[in-house]
Amino acid sequence: MCLIRKTKLLMKKLLLNLACALLALNVGAQAPTPAPAPPAAAAPSTTIEPLATGNKGTAIGLIISTDGVGLQFAQNLNAKKNLAIRVGGMYIPYTLSNFAYNFDGTDLLINGDIKLGAFQAIFDYHPFSNAFKLSGGAAYMLSAISATAMVKDSVKQGDISISPDEVGKIDVGLKVGPICPYVGLGFGRAVPRSRFSFNFELGAYYINQPQVSFKASGMLEPTSSQQKVLQDNMSGYNWLPIMNFGFNFKIGK
Repeated sequence: MCLIRKTKLLMKKLLLNLACALLALNVGAQAPTPAPAPPAAAAPSTTIEPLATGNKGTAIGLIISTDGVGLQFAQNLNAKKNLAIRVGGMYIPYTLSNFAYNFDGTDLLINGDIKLGAFQAIFDYHPFSNAFKLSGGAAYMLSAISATAMVKDSVKQGDISISPDEVGKIDVGLKVGPICPYVGLGFGRAVPRSRFSFNFELGAYYINQPQVSFKASGMLEPTSSQQKVLQDNMSGYNWLPIMNFGFNFKIGK
């Protein structure tokens, strides 16, 4: 009886252990298996392009022209470097002191001041790959003439000798501007492609009509009425030609 009881207890224990093992396996089979985490998305590749901050071209130059001597600053305005602006000025004064001049057989002495010059802003356009250019802009004119003329020697009328002071003098003035358009053409670049450049240019200022002043004294005083005649005679002079040479130095790379 004891043996049978022990056998039943052993069988019951084995069945209980087997049931627990099966239950554990069943639970493990039904438990959801966590899905593998998706791979992390790669960060988008971003390439930062450097800003185009390079200098398109800057230069300074020396101007030698029929309208004076001066300096200018030039700057290319586009990446193709076929459009540029130059800003500068030129000036030269002349002083006449007892300058002898023969007018219609009469010797005159002329004293006065002649001022030539302008401040200007000019655009240069290069239509071709070479250095040929078309130019246009405007200028503030400094050109003006102020002079006095009188006879050099006494004038004889029969037996009468008339001194230069008695004959009198003529004061003449001429002024243009102040704002005048400009057009021209030439060869050469205001902003060199290398380090230095040379340019030549022919152009003209449109001066509309020069302003004339005319005043006489002494025996010549009645001729003062000729001012209007002189002014009308100048009405056909609308263009003031100019020729200039430039030597330019590029700043930076």
